[in-house]
Amino acid sequence: MRLTRSTFLAALLPAFLAAPVHAAEEPVTIGFFSHLSGNFAEYGASFKNAVELYLDQVKQQGGIEGRPVKLIVEDDRNSPQEAATVARKIAGTPGVVLAIGSWSTTASMAASPIFSEAKIPQISPTSSHPDFTKQSDYVFRQNNTDDILAQYNADTIQQKLKANKVVIPYSQDDWGVYTGKATAEAIKKAGGEVLLLESVQPGSRDFRPFISKVKALKPEGVFLALPYQEASIFIQQLRQAGIDIPVGGGIPLTSPKFIELAGKAAEGVVLHTIFFAQDPSKKAFTDAYKAKYGKLPDQFAALAYDATGVGVEAIRRVIKSGKPLTGEAVRDELANGPAYEGVTGVTKYDHGNVKKDPIFITVKNGQFALF
Repeated sequence: MRLTRSTFLAALLPAFLAAPVHAAEEPVTIGFFSHLSGNFAEYGASFKNAVELYLDQVKQQGGIEGRPVKLIVEDDRNSPQEAATVARKIAGTPGVVLAIGSWSTTASMAASPIFSEAKIPQISPTSSHPDFTKQSDYVFRQNNTDDILAQYNADTIQQKLKANKVVIPYSQDDWGVYTGKATAEAIKKAGGEVLLLESVQPGSRDFRPFISKVKALKPEGVFLALPYQEASIFIQQLRQAGIDIPVGGGIPLTSPKFIELAGKAAEGVVLHTIFFAQDPSKKAFTDAYKAKYGKLPDQFAALAYDATGVGVEAIRRVIKSGKPLTGEAVRDELANGPAYEGVTGVTKYDHGNVKKDPIFITVKNGQFALF
């Protein structure tokens, strides 16, 4: 039988289809999860924006060592039950070698055992409870732990705002309970006095009973251990009650959403952060973020951007080493790799933890400025 060109190609086709794809063309799969709906969705949106921005830049550079990146995005609704559900979904996706998320300690800790069992490293940009990284060797964080942040909180209210007699409303959740109590201890240790330490239910909108206590106690300052929604309402009602004492807050209030919701009541509030968009040394990231999303990045975007960068560089080192690209190999590179210089400072993991120096900022003329 005469072998024509078409029959020759047809004979080759099954073998071609069965041939393995070259490793350089296989995608690197990364999972991302945070709350993209419901309360505090602004935090999750900042996360997602920054992760996608970093991976867009990786794509423009030809991928990770020539390999494209596939991102799986899931909404955990800031719920531990939903976080566990999406963690199982991400961990069950073939080829996932890294998970980024979530925002809250509660959601992050609910997901961690699932990723650890699947041997997939998890980097939370913002989970700050000390217990988070104690769960396994596969858990990493991108920001300071709450015990370090508590000292920065005390410095904010005592050193920057010169208030030594303080009241602290704190959110009744894992983060708020630890932060409120640890901040109170740090203030007392520095010679201050905490006149009132009281919890606030998430979603609360009427703080007048609390503010009546504040008025009676006559403190020198208030420290808000609250997310931006509750904090913005609290400070509005505080000012409406004629209480004009200094107010400080923690990292949840560094979101521009706090200023947007609180309005003029936010003027003069002092916060600490590890990222300030107007810093000239952060210009490349800030300009790229603003060009893509039409607004300045906040600390949460910066932390998610660095979490992605640290993870991608760990993946890159595994690929360059010639070892099989697995979650376990990426974990080893995260734990033992060199320091990473990012937009929120230097990341060098010590049992999954980092330590970064604070920058103090204030709300001035409706925007954040250096204090």
